[in-house]
Amino acid sequence: MKKILLLLSFICVGFVNAQNQTLSIDDAILKGRTTLAPERLSQLMWKPDNKTMSYVGKLNGKEVLIYINTPNINRDTILKVEDLYASFYGILPEEPKFERFPFFTWYDNASIIYNYNNGVFLYNFETKKTTIKAKASGSAENLDFEKTTNRIAYTVGNQLYVSDATSIDALTEMAKRGKKEGTLQSDLISESGSEYLVNGKAVHRNEFGITKGTFWSPKGNKLAYYRMNETMVTDYSLMKFDTKPSGTETIKYPMAGAKSHEVKVVIYNFSKKRNIEVETGEPAEQYLTNVSWSPNEDYLYIAVVNRAQNEMKLNLYDGITGKFIKTLFTETHPKYVEPEKPVLFVKNNEKQFLWLSERNGFNNFYLYERGGKLLKQLTNFKQHISEVVGFDASGLKLFFNAYSTDGMNKYLYSVEIKNGKIIQHTKQEGIHNAVVSEDGFFIADNFSNINTPRQILLNDSKGVLYGSILNAANPITSYKLTEINLGKLNSTDGTTSLNYRIIKPANFDATKKYPTIVYLYGGPHAQMVTNNWLGQAELWMLAFAQQGYVVFTIDNRGSLNRGLNFENITHRQLGKIEMEDQLAGINYLKQQAFVDSTKIGVYGWSFGGFMATSLMTRTPGVFKVGVAGGPVIDWSMYEVMYTERYMDTPQENPEGYKENNLLNYTQNLKGKLLLIHGTNDNTVLWNHTLNYAKKCVDDGILIDYAVYPTHEHNVMGKDRVHLFKKINQYFNDYLK
Repeated sequence: MKKILLLLSFICVGFVNAQNQTLSIDDAILKGRTTLAPERLSQLMWKPDNKTMSYVGKLNGKEVLIYINTPNINRDTILKVEDLYASFYGILPEEPKFERFPFFTWYDNASIIYNYNNGVFLYNFETKKTTIKAKASGSAENLDFEKTTNRIAYTVGNQLYVSDATSIDALTEMAKRGKKEGTLQSDLISESGSEYLVNGKAVHRNEFGITKGTFWSPKGNKLAYYRMNETMVTDYSLMKFDTKPSGTETIKYPMAGAKSHEVKVVIYNFSKKRNIEVETGEPAEQYLTNVSWSPNEDYLYIAVVNRAQNEMKLNLYDGITGKFIKTLFTETHPKYVEPEKPVLFVKNNEKQFLWLSERNGFNNFYLYERGGKLLKQLTNFKQHISEVVGFDASGLKLFFNAYSTDGMNKYLYSVEIKNGKIIQHTKQEGIHNAVVSEDGFFIADNFSNINTPRQILLNDSKGVLYGSILNAANPITSYKLTEINLGKLNSTDGTTSLNYRIIKPANFDATKKYPTIVYLYGGPHAQMVTNNWLGQAELWMLAFAQQGYVVFTIDNRGSLNRGLNFENITHRQLGKIEMEDQLAGINYLKQQAFVDSTKIGVYGWSFGGFMATSLMTRTPGVFKVGVAGGPVIDWSMYEVMYTERYMDTPQENPEGYKENNLLNYTQNLKGKLLLIHGTNDNTVLWNHTLNYAKKCVDDGILIDYAVYPTHEHNVMGKDRVHLFKKINQYFNDYLK
């Protein structure tokens, strides 16, 4: 093994030792995102006038809506929460029951629009009145509001409905007369729906950037939606503990190499009042992703990915007939392609669209004529473009976020559509999440790094700084001193620099040796270490460090924001490269005089649980204690979309599945291993750890096991405190 090379000077953060309190697990979990998180400005956004920002703050303990006037950053309280809700009375049969501002957006310069109780409401600052724009039924889910027509699409069960905007006035009139039995008329859009025929919901298990199942056309005249047939998919039973005797709930779970569900896209035309099925063709088992409309509503764009996920066709369909017109272009890769962003039409230009693709190894923008002709590659970054922020008012400039080449920092950029000129608008090292005014002139830069809890600075796109909107204080100064360092080390083959974070114990003494906990994830679509506040560490890690542990994390190859080759190197062998890189981190730890190399533990959840179990059994003796939450044990039992992208099918890659099936390594276990699983986990099925426990019994291997009844893939709510106390106790019992 090559000697580790330290590539980055440590960045340290020390907390003022004002009261020397110990951070409890209760406070770390329950207050980590509230009173012990850096102050933020809730719902900070620009008004359409491009000169004023608004956010939700507090006055005398109650929420208020506050203006920030630019460029002088003066503030005015413009609306109290009680006044907003007082304006609500009399427009619905039921009385409102809120104590906080709802999530809202600016409808125009004089109005905000928000959701409450499956309705959409508009508050006008000039009239000081609330009116109802749309309302779904009380059992509605997956609400999708269209502001031009005031229609709202929603699902009840597996059927898709759209509210009838003409019935809103009648509903309001009944409320004014004090009637409580008011109902809202809605149209049933989907033609069929049953337990396993699903309309209007997200499909393909939310892969490929899919988060919803309905897609309004730009003017609201048509609605495209997913129709998913799951009847052919394998059944899986979840236990129900709230009945006596206990029962089961059946879900559909498509496992790698087995039959998957079949999806169609349907267009509902409101003028013709009929559904048209889009001619996406065969085979039935393909992925229909990134659905989007042309600005004139005439065409539908769908990125069609084959089941092998090594080919994507961006297809164009007729928005009226649903007929296939042509394939605009095709992307292929010997490992996989993964479109996650739909076609983005250039603002004020119906003839051009942008496509975000990793075809050259990094996410870049490509400019196309609407008929599919490539005009140019607009950006040529060797770093990961992560999000579109938006166009300026003219549509000539696009703002976007991109990570640094090492993935540690995120910056705001803009590119001019005409000539490709790129400007970097934020430059201080750290994580920038900017809010840009619609005209592209003002930038509210929400920034943090390891030493900065949060700053929000007002700039303009030319680089002029106007002042500070927020400078958040360190929220944990009353707790014991804890030092966090960020650094880099080389992978075992010496080819790649890897980012790590190390948290030293409270009252650190360099002459002592400390037990160490490695916290990891290690899988695709996740990054655990950035130059964010606390280095992106969670407060429970600081709580553990204050008990005398070193807490260490490294982002191995296969993780996010370092480019396609960094992520897809693990293809067909999930676990192999990742373990090598984690062991490079262990080699680094063993070189530190303050680390007790005989007392190293590992903890992870989901893919991290898979990694923790892998390291405990495939590198026996390196780790003394392991905790694995919700782990994948056998990839052939995980879902089709994710697993086949990274592993191909079990039939195509039997060696890869066998080598990384953790049931084959139970006899290698040395040390203590705790498995944790939620009984209702519909992501990583409970069977994974049950099968592992059974194999350990068969092999005479002793492990520990904890279940969380009724919880799904993670343990949330108040029970999360119990979870981390359990983990903490396990390390205290067996690692110290």
